[in-house]
Amino acid sequence: MQSAKKRSIVVIVVAALLLELTTAVQYITARRGITKQLTQMAQRDLYSSNRTAQLKQEVEVCVKNMLPEAERLARRHDTDSMKLLMRRMLNDNPEVAGIDFCYVVGDDGLREGVFIFEDDDTGQLKEHSIDFDFTQRSWYFKTLTRRGGFWSEPYRGKYREILMATYARPLCDADGKVIAVVGADVPMLELSAMATQLYENQQRGLLPVALLHVVGLLALAFIIQRTIHNARHLQQVENEKKRIEGELTIARNIQLAMLPKTFPPFPEREDIDIFAALTPAREVGGDFYDFLIRGDNLYFCIGDVSGKGVPAALVMAVARSMFRTIVMRESAPERIVKTMNDTIEQDNEYCMFITFFVGTLNLKSGLLSYCNAGHKAPLMLEDGCLRQLPICPNLPVGAFDGYDFAAQEAQIGTDTTIFLYTDGLTEAENALHDQFGAARMEQAATEMAPQRLIEGMTAAVEAFVGDTEQSDDLTMLALRFRPKNKAIGHRQDAKESQITLPCDINEMPRLAEFVETVCERAGLTAADTMKLNLALEEAVVNVMNYAYPPGSRSEVKIEALADGRKLQFTVSDRGMPFDPTTKEQVDITLSAEERPVGGLGIHLMRTFMDNVSYERREGRNILTMSKTIG
Repeated sequence: MQSAKKRSIVVIVVAALLLELTTAVQYITARRGITKQLTQMAQRDLYSSNRTAQLKQEVEVCVKNMLPEAERLARRHDTDSMKLLMRRMLNDNPEVAGIDFCYVVGDDGLREGVFIFEDDDTGQLKEHSIDFDFTQRSWYFKTLTRRGGFWSEPYRGKYREILMATYARPLCDADGKVIAVVGADVPMLELSAMATQLYENQQRGLLPVALLHVVGLLALAFIIQRTIHNARHLQQVENEKKRIEGELTIARNIQLAMLPKTFPPFPEREDIDIFAALTPAREVGGDFYDFLIRGDNLYFCIGDVSGKGVPAALVMAVARSMFRTIVMRESAPERIVKTMNDTIEQDNEYCMFITFFVGTLNLKSGLLSYCNAGHKAPLMLEDGCLRQLPICPNLPVGAFDGYDFAAQEAQIGTDTTIFLYTDGLTEAENALHDQFGAARMEQAATEMAPQRLIEGMTAAVEAFVGDTEQSDDLTMLALRFRPKNKAIGHRQDAKESQITLPCDINEMPRLAEFVETVCERAGLTAADTMKLNLALEEAVVNVMNYAYPPGSRSEVKIEALADGRKLQFTVSDRGMPFDPTTKEQVDITLSAEERPVGGLGIHLMRTFMDNVSYERREGRNILTMSKTIG
């Protein structure tokens, strides 16, 4: 495309130079011809000035001498005698090339005239009736108003192809009325020679001018051809652009469809309120957000892929899908980020990275575990106060393989709003290239409700930037933690909501007593209590028998939380890593002899509980089991 533009520019410049060169050649040729001609004229004037004066006098005398007889013959309308007189005058005056005689046109409109001249080839006198409109000749109509003679300007003769001038006199009747005009034609040999030479000079200078014109026309034809070609190519490019724009619009819709866009996302829950908005700077962008609830934990994230356009959108789609996949088996934010980092870095040929924030909010205790990978620090709005969430300076995702990301924790109070955003918010520019900045963002963060907060922030940014084109993707995510019911796990109820047992099978009656107490307070039936007790017993016995090396000091901790809708038990220990949820489902249709040993414990847990999940966090095995009670 660039080479074609350069060729077109070169052709236009060459064509312009050719046109300028043509004009210059024409100017120089004309100037030389005129200069040469003027020089010749000046020389001839010097040599023939006396001859011209003598010739003028001789012609005027010739006409004057024939006037008396010519008037007499004209009055008698004796045309034949007039012709003889004209022939005699031509023979007696070799400087005269021809004699003109014509009667004045009367009311009848009859034109009568004769012209006698000497033939250039034979030297004989020839006679012609004047068959043209002599009344239009200056020697005729100007002579009618004069009493003396009149010299006409040079003109090209009708019957002789030379320049001539005519000296004419009027012929009058007895009353002094003009009845005819007689004139002597004098050849302008010097002037004809000059005209011929000027013509020849022009013809000699015409060849290079003609060649330049031909070259210029060829260049013009090439420009027209290239213009037509470029117009067609431009139309093809325009059609291709429209096609790409249509595909990018579809890609944008697909990209946005990948993200949660239904708000509120969890209408059945009263403890969490979430709202988000994403505005790409182009058809597709690299920003993304996501959130989901697994168990009693809310997992949420926000990310910003380096770069823009389609490459960033592809990385965004991979990162978002990877986040969802990892969260299904991993709970610790730092391990979620590390897994994503190691996976993305392996095939990161284009050195793209992601600034990323991942948070895990326990919707019962309000404990926020989070990991920040080079992203902007979220804002916390609580009790009318605004502060930044402390963050560790971890590297972005995809920068280095094997990097250990630091995790952090914070206790989130009731009715607290967390606001996350990408740098497209603070770095939005107006026409003066001033940025929106963190100060303006904090001033606009006046609402606690997530939707009103983001809508107010959007309005503030739009008012600041005005009509300036958006330069970066803008993404915002806000969530508000509003627990409605007091959980069993509050500090004042800690003695009744948790129990720690040494790894000794003889301690199992204490577990049964603890489970019965918790289930009774939660309002469960005796049958459900028995089922939950069996599930807890299988989990705890498994820890006591296999989690610790023989002879080591060991213990297992059991916690219970209830909110009126769901009862949750958490079994944790510091033993060897073991995830019972990875065991395959037991085929209970087989006989005892055919069925492999083991697996019944996790089968009971899955049967009697509504949800079972496992995670390894801070050196502890954490098995969470929940049962819906409302």
